[in-house]
Amino acid sequence: MKLRGQSIIVMIILSLVLSGCNQGNVSKASKSTATPSQFENQHLSVTYEGHSNAVVDNENGFYLSFQIDQLGPYPIDDKHFSFALQKTIEDNLGNEYESIKTEVLTTKDNGEPLPEKTIYFRQYFKPELKEDSRYLPVMFFAKPLYYKKTLLFENLEHNTENDIVNDLNIARVEADKKKLTLYIEDVHNIQGLEATLIHSEEEIYPIFASTETSQFNHSVVAHYEFAVDIPDPFTLKIKRHRLQDQLWEFPLTITLN
Repeated sequence: MKLRGQSIIVMIILSLVLSGCNQGNVSKASKSTATPSQFENQHLSVTYEGHSNAVVDNENGFYLSFQIDQLGPYPIDDKHFSFALQKTIEDNLGNEYESIKTEVLTTKDNGEPLPEKTIYFRQYFKPELKEDSRYLPVMFFAKPLYYKKTLLFENLEHNTENDIVNDLNIARVEADKKKLTLYIEDVHNIQGLEATLIHSEEEIYPIFASTETSQFNHSVVAHYEFAVDIPDPFTLKIKRHRLQDQLWEFPLTITLN
């Protein structure tokens, strides 16, 4: 899995319509396998379910279907994630298939609701698969939409380790009277990170701050000194300077049996 921002792919994802209407005639899933058949990170598990022939708007085509399960704290809905395959895929013979829509389903084919924290995702391609096609290299994209600039870390102790909020990890805390050292890792560029202490319902800014940022700007050792002793436990407000588009990429190869 790769985790990075790609504006071109983001435009593709946003341009595909999440729709459950005008589905046309869809056959049962045909036998096909994927390598790998399942992939996951700390937030999602994605499983290839198969392909199915379909007629949409009087045109023959096919769906590629996936089951997505929530593993982390964020619901699988359009406020927190968007999903897509690439807009055009190519089989082992060089035949191209173009996508015209994606669908997110919350019920099974018989209308029965899916289990909580599970959805089906499928993407429609045309024309229909060629009879001699054997392989389809595919990239599954998941785009997280839940990132925030301002984060609150509550009940931090003077020896806290690996406290994660919104994918920002305070890997280690070192506190001594008025001095505080934080070892922080983030998926976003960490330059310009700010920290303030929440004490007696007041926001207290440090009187001294220095940072040592890693080469690729995703981790930092931050040193602060405050005008008051740091309580144990304490609450810290972290503010990111910027948010970057994130895109999770899951490559797979579908074998058409």
